[in-house]
This record gives sequence, C-alpha cells and structure tokens, in this order.
Amino acid sequence: MLPKPVQRSLLLALPFQAGTLALAIVLLAVGFPSQVLLTALLALAMWAPAAAELLFRTTLPRALQLHYLIFITLGPFAGSALNVYAAIADWDTLIHFDSGVLVAWLGMLWVRRVEERVDAPLPAWFSLTVIQLTAMAFAAMWEICEFASDHLIGTVSQNGSLEDTMMDIMAGTVGGLFAIALLLILRRPRSLAPASLLRAGRHHRDVTADEQASAPGER
Repeated sequence: MLPKPVQRSLLLALPFQAGTLALAIVLLAVGFPSQVLLTALLALAMWAPAAAELLFRTTLPRALQLHYLIFITLGPFAGSALNVYAAIADWDTLIHFDSGVLVAWLGMLWVRRVEERVDAPLPAWFSLTVIQLTAMAFAAMWEICEFASDHLIGTVSQNGSLEDTMMDIMAGTVGGLFAIALLLILRRPRSLAPASLLRAGRHHRDVTADEQASAPGER
C-alpha cells in the first residue's frame, strides 16, 4: 500500500496525464502532426513528484507539484509534442523563464529541508546562492536534454543556433532571480520558503517601513 501523500500525488497527476494523451491522440487522428510517443513518455514523467516522495520518504508541497505538472504540459508537451515551439517564436523563451522559477522553488525546498534537519536557519547569502545556482545549473542541463531530444527523438526544441541556447540559459537564470524576488518581497510561496529568506524579507520590509515613517519628519 502506497503512503497517502504518494497516492495524492498520483491522483493529482492523473488529469494532466489523461488530458495530454487524449489531446495528442485526437489531434493525430484529425491530421495534426502530434507526437503520441513523446506524450506517453511525458505522461510517465508526470509521476516524478510521487516517485520522489516514495524514494526520499518526504512530502512535496502542492504548489511545487502543480507548477511541475503545468510546466510539463506547456513546455515539453505543447512545445515539442504539439510543435508549439516552431509555431510561436517566443514560446521557448517563456518556458525557460518558467523553468528557472520552478527549479528555484526546488532549491528553496532543499534549503528548507536542510534548515529543518539542523533546526536552525542557514545564512541568507548561502540560501540565495544555492537557489540561484540550482536554477542556472538546470538551465544548462535542460539545453543538453533539448539537444539530445532533437537528435534522438526528432523534436524541434532548438533551432541549432548558439544565440538560441544562450538566450534560453539567460531566461532560466532570470526566472531564478524572479522567484527569489517574489519570495523576498511577497513571501510566496510560503510552503517552500526557507526560514533564512523569510527573515531576510521581513527585515527588508521593516527597514523600508522605518524609512517611510521617518521621511515626513525629515522634510
């Protein structure tokens, strides 16, 4: 019997799996060049959060799982299996930006789990470095995967230019920075936030509030 968190993760992925497979098959039946084999592989990849929970005996926040499922649907599925990358020039860049946000969230969760294990917040600079480097490393790794997919499976993720590759890596990097800014300013998503960065964000807002309060008296 699978643990309940794993069962919930499997059920959460089920509508995305069924929807993408059904759409790919229907589009292929009406003559649209969708890739059903790639869609089936992506449907299996949607079980990754459940597999991670089972393997590492942990629970992944619902926000991270939903973001992952949406990313797979709009990125590899729509972009590669349905050829949206070829139809919309900027789609690839937007997906890489979102991948930076998603992987930065994963980095936040890792830092949070470490803080829970040691029962103390890590230095804010260390947390920020780990989160941003996680996003940047994934951006580079994703380009390698796209290159391999295009040559082995026949997808159209890359257009073969160095400029496209570098723009994608930069988009993922900026996505990581955006995720960090979102956390420090709005403290979202709280289910993934390390204590060190929540404290840093609170300190920043307190300083800003103090400056605004003192400003009228200085005029």
